[in-house]
Amino acid sequence: KKVVVAAGGVASACTLLYALKQRAAAGGAASEVGDGKRSRATPLDAISKEQVLEILQEIIQTQGKVKVKTKDIIRDLIRSPMDLESTYAKVKAVMPPDPLDKYGLSMMDFDQLLERHQGDPAVREAIAKIMGAPDPSSCSSEKIQAITVKKIIELHTFMLEELDQLVRDYQALQNKGSYDMKVITIAAQATVNAKIESRYGITSEDIESAVLMYHTMLATDQEFAAINIKIQHTMGQLMGTPFAPP
Repeated sequence: KKVVVAAGGVASACTLLYALKQRAAAGGAASEVGDGKRSRATPLDAISKEQVLEILQEIIQTQGKVKVKTKDIIRDLIRSPMDLESTYAKVKAVMPPDPLDKYGLSMMDFDQLLERHQGDPAVREAIAKIMGAPDPSSCSSEKIQAITVKKIIELHTFMLEELDQLVRDYQALQNKGSYDMKVITIAAQATVNAKIESRYGITSEDIESAVLMYHTMLATDQEFAAINIKIQHTMGQLMGTPFAPP
């Protein structure tokens, strides 16, 4: 099984939930299409475990910066909603450089490196930080306890509807090929999260904690599984990459 990190190495784990994590490898490939063929600065065989750990730490730091910037943008979108093109411009203006670009690595390249070193405890710990599972203690809050399985499914259904609209908005943009797919992904995440918070008063972190709280029930819930497959398919349309259910 491949070891992957969030789209482009920088997308926040608290944004569009695990659906985007599952789209991660495809997202990295899509960004290469939009940016043109990337020349690798260093042959993969020449990159040591220490260098992989260094890259992982840079991704963790960058991810933290993106998380802060994305939260600011979500607050702005709640106060004053914007179209996808305007949100894209706002995200692009504050996005820090992707560490993988610095090393001339694609997401697929880095995935290969992680597979090579996935048995190393330090590498596994860094990957776990990037994947950002919610703190189990957050499930005990009154707000999270009030979220039911039915509400989780309702929230994901709303998420899917908003993503479908974003795909239509993106398809209507001029010069789509010039857009950075990593930035489009984060802009889509921010837009959906802002709409969920505006309508329900629930953040993406709240949803992640609720999903963790009910993970046993949701694992066998066919309606929840079907919605998530549709979300992944829709993200594939947005990112220009096909999705094949496992």
